[in-house]
Amino acid sequence: MRQKILSACVLALLFFVANNVLASSSQIKVTDYNTFYDTQVNSVNCGGYWDERLVRVCDYRTELVDVSYKRCHYRLTASASNSDAPEWETRVVLSTQSCPANWTIAGPSGQAPGGVYMHQHNSYFTQQEEQTVEYNCRMETRTVWVPVDGEHCPIQP
Repeated sequence: MRQKILSACVLALLFFVANNVLASSSQIKVTDYNTFYDTQVNSVNCGGYWDERLVRVCDYRTELVDVSYKRCHYRLTASASNSDAPEWETRVVLSTQSCPANWTIAGPSGQAPGGVYMHQHNSYFTQQEEQTVEYNCRMETRTVWVPVDGEHCPIQP
């Protein structure tokens, strides 16, 4: 029984690691070490050198944050009699931003102005959104391969 539980835990851990590797590989270019060594380091067509660099490294987490928005309400005024535009329109901006200016719409035939949307009032609301936050940032030394002849190297720096 213990062995089955342990096996299930190991399998779950492997699945978690594989899933994270697949998710991160879509964001960065991944080359296995053997391919890298054969095409870059051990290739006569591609010179280069190893260099130690100090890089900033952070861990990331997703947090829910409250974001305040402003809904700007506009009413159609001076509309053409045969205009099928809705009487009210809204635009949403961050609560710290100004509402967009009034705007003119084209008439039904596309020529004369069909009306003007004039700003009337605002309403406010808050919603939770995901935000990626850095934490545990630090400087680390990393060894990187710096190609000298980039045009001959299949993997660019």
